[in-house]
Amino acid sequence: MNIKGLVLFFFFLGYSCSVSSQTNDSIFKKIDSFLSEYISSGLVDYSLVKENLKDINRLINETGKIKSINENEKKALLINLYNLSAIKQIAENYPINSPQEITKFYDVKYIPYNNSTLSLNDIENDIIRKDYKDPRVHFVLVCRALGCPPIVNYAYTPDKIDGQLDLQTKSALNNTDFIKVDDNYKIVFVSEIFKWYDEDFKKSNKSVIHFINKYRNSPIDENYKLDYYPYNWKINDFKTVIGNNILIDEPSENVKTKKSTQDYTPSVLYKKGQWEYKFFNNLYSQTKGYNINGNKVKYSSRGSYFSSVNQILIGVNSRLNLGVDFWVKSVRIDDTASSPFKLLSFENSPNTRTTLTNMGPKIKFQPIKKLIHLSVQSTFLFPIAKDQEGKLNGKPYLSADSYILITQIFYDQAIGKKLQLFFQLAPWIYIKQKPITNRYSVSSPADIFLSFFPSKRLTIYFQEEFWPNYGSKGIDSWFRQEGIGAKFQIIKGKLEMEISHTRFSMGKSVGAGATYNFGLRFIHL
Repeated sequence: MNIKGLVLFFFFLGYSCSVSSQTNDSIFKKIDSFLSEYISSGLVDYSLVKENLKDINRLINETGKIKSINENEKKALLINLYNLSAIKQIAENYPINSPQEITKFYDVKYIPYNNSTLSLNDIENDIIRKDYKDPRVHFVLVCRALGCPPIVNYAYTPDKIDGQLDLQTKSALNNTDFIKVDDNYKIVFVSEIFKWYDEDFKKSNKSVIHFINKYRNSPIDENYKLDYYPYNWKINDFKTVIGNNILIDEPSENVKTKKSTQDYTPSVLYKKGQWEYKFFNNLYSQTKGYNINGNKVKYSSRGSYFSSVNQILIGVNSRLNLGVDFWVKSVRIDDTASSPFKLLSFENSPNTRTTLTNMGPKIKFQPIKKLIHLSVQSTFLFPIAKDQEGKLNGKPYLSADSYILITQIFYDQAIGKKLQLFFQLAPWIYIKQKPITNRYSVSSPADIFLSFFPSKRLTIYFQEEFWPNYGSKGIDSWFRQEGIGAKFQIIKGKLEMEISHTRFSMGKSVGAGATYNFGLRFIHL
């Protein structure tokens, strides 16, 4: 071959490698995008993956056709291919409780690779373990069970693969839920992964504990006894896991997972096609109030106010819901000895009135993809009835003659297996229809709820709320209320009943009454 031929040969060889590298970079970006969409906090949204199975099938097929140009690239591709394929199998059979419910989960050959078809076992044992002899891979190959180390929501890439393997190994071996050291009895309890792949961890290491100590911040005494805790085969599905709280029954053969309304806190959005209808009825009654100095004073009459809030919310996608509200209100002014529940007769008299007061659209969205229990909901209410403040018709005050913008920020956090904290911050902006002065006014209620789950159908909660109302000189009035409530699933996963009671314990220029509340929520999944 002449000089010109050699030059052309190396030019096309370099060009071919460059094109191949760019193509391979593209697949890692696609894997990264997919994992960031469907995985959060080490948990997978299998219901959403199932809705979009064609996306993961296309991604697996593309990944399996890639020709690796070096060993790091091959290693990263195989790890990603294994994790994607395990997700695909769970999603195709979802809802299930465990990968063990799928026949030959590890042995069925369906994964395309280098013009052949492989199983999960083929990828792990015949290629990755055999070719690389790297025990760190056991902390990145995730079989979709909670007993595995957590799955990450990004792709393993050739340029970072060694650091990523180190990071995941260190993360697992410093996790007190994964490595459990009992100094009193000098025992180390470890995952059964260390038993199944004992030979991998002992190669080039004196013992399993010696291997673990290479990645530990606090080394374990190598004289401690090694023991194994049972492997947790429940799937790593964030819809059935709240923190460490498993809300599904123990795995049983051919049993499908049933959703619980406990999963659908106000922070959680509905998926495409899912919806809820909720109406919440609030009866507030007062015979006393707090004056401008915060002292409790008696009123000459009983004021009772009823609100029925009807809400419809529909899932557009996993991060956007749309809906509408209808508010019906009633008022009754009576003598102090009367029962507050007389209002529920909805009589028509000079001292009573009932009407549709407000209606309007609402939007709910998840602002940060990775924070699945943080959401924002905005509702804009139009006033429907005229003269709700009673300035012209001589009727009792019912509601403000204003447009109302309510923005609610929701967040919840699990505490162990039976408790959950829920937070709400909800600014209200009132825009008067016919202002003379002070067209705008603002309130900013803040709530905290502590929920206890005695069972999968019953929730008991405690509520604390602080509600300030702002004027030209700062806070014009405010109140604090505390209460207790309960929710019970009449039809599990579909129909929920709620009752609660609160009392206004402190305040300024507001009533000192109590509320009695009843609601129903129907969910269609």
